[in-house]
Amino acid sequence: MTKEVVATKDRVAWLPTGLRTELLRYFSGYSVVGILAFSALVPWFVANFLGWPGNSGGLSAAQNVQVFWALAASIAPVATFAGSYLVTRESYYGTLRRSIVTTGPRQVLRAKYVAALVIGLATAITGVVVWGGSVALSLPPEVRGALLSAESWRELPGVVMASALGSVWGCSLGWIIRHYYATTILTLLIPLAVELPLLLSSSEVARWLPSGALAGIASLPFEGLLEPVPAFLVSCGWLTVAGAGAVWTVKGREF
Repeated sequence: MTKEVVATKDRVAWLPTGLRTELLRYFSGYSVVGILAFSALVPWFVANFLGWPGNSGGLSAAQNVQVFWALAASIAPVATFAGSYLVTRESYYGTLRRSIVTTGPRQVLRAKYVAALVIGLATAITGVVVWGGSVALSLPPEVRGALLSAESWRELPGVVMASALGSVWGCSLGWIIRHYYATTILTLLIPLAVELPLLLSSSEVARWLPSGALAGIASLPFEGLLEPVPAFLVSCGWLTVAGAGAVWTVKGREF
């Protein structure tokens, strides 16, 4: 058996342990409670800004369902921040260098990216369940029934995928920037304060941006957005560039 095969097997065998370590570190302490709370608070804030569900009576059941899933897609920026938190938390507390030195940069990179994917999925599901459950109570019965229909839940995979990819994107930004507050601004505030208004006013431009691509994956009802498959390819392009930047950063910086 060649050394390359042995090394590959060792890396694969180590990955579950590394993933478990990253998830235990992520869910330790009270910070994660705030992140999970944001997964419900951000769509709530956006919904209140747009006057929904207060204006749900003037919309058809199908339109309300469309609005619900469009608002649920705003969980993606929270997932982006959550993915970056895997890196910036360790950088903030000064333990990132120790993790890299003791475990190895490649192993740490792999574990954090896989953990980011898992956390993105968990963030999306938590936000939809907590925020969606609270909103459903204030909706008219016919809208609530339409929201719980099988046709409505076909929109869930797009929202979940957008959050998962957003979390991986955030993990790359965390590696590149490694500054907690700067990364928070880039992952959470800019998508909501800059890219979301751009989606409303110039979607033909915004669709090529990271948040615009995620919006296309989630099938947001904005004119000019890409279809889910092209949007996924654009998002993969951003992820590839950011991932390459993250690898270069890890190799080129002293931790």
